[in-house]
Amino acid sequence: MTEIKDIEVLQKIIDFQSCIIEGKTVKSILHKHKAFFLEKSGADMITLYMHEHSIVNPEYILEEDREFEHLIHKYIFSKKNFKWNKFVENCNAYFASGLSHERVTEMYQIFKGYMTKKEADAFTKELNITSAVIIPIYAFGDQEIMGYCCFVFRSDHELVMEKLRTLQVLFQTLVRPLYDKKYNTIYSKCIRIDENMNFLTSKEKKIVKKVLAGHSYANTAEVLNISINTLKTHMKNIFNKYAVTSKIELFNKFHIRVK
Repeated sequence: MTEIKDIEVLQKIIDFQSCIIEGKTVKSILHKHKAFFLEKSGADMITLYMHEHSIVNPEYILEEDREFEHLIHKYIFSKKNFKWNKFVENCNAYFASGLSHERVTEMYQIFKGYMTKKEADAFTKELNITSAVIIPIYAFGDQEIMGYCCFVFRSDHELVMEKLRTLQVLFQTLVRPLYDKKYNTIYSKCIRIDENMNFLTSKEKKIVKKVLAGHSYANTAEVLNISINTLKTHMKNIFNKYAVTSKIELFNKFHIRVK
């Protein structure tokens, strides 16, 4: 792994990890600090292509406007065929041989199989792209690739690869703890585990155990001898305490086998 010598980047890593622990989403963190990433890299646009089940998720797009995001949806997502295996196949020619990065001058090299050569040329022309640098993002152990960061440039100025690799380490550090290798997915934010339900009252604990065991709100209210409206109020308070919006997210917060 590249040794980070930039004190500002090291401080950002600490700050971002604190934000993740607090429950902030990766997307919100990246977009809030997009000016920092663009200035540090010298790139005009940065995209993170992450492995999401069998597809590529490019929702992490950092740019001053939404031009890249608009065009990638126009040329690729309108077809709904952005498959992970094909994307990796395009990149494997470079990274399977152990290269740490690859500079491409034609976007067709990245999007072959998703765009025709004509479409790729039109995409490049609309964005006025001169080149792009792609660097893998590795899961823990530096064996499995969980994504790629792509730095896109609109001019031919000299690249400083040390800066790009430093940001690659920052991105990697940010998303690694949120990557689920079993399901090949990136959690949008940190899931805190509270096995003992320390934030809940005794009544709320009873409600949670019933609801997460699969009981309906109506059944739970009847068993606990409360009204359905009272139960819904309790559930709203429970959701607020754990900063979640669904029963699935709530279950992950507890990470317990309810009975």
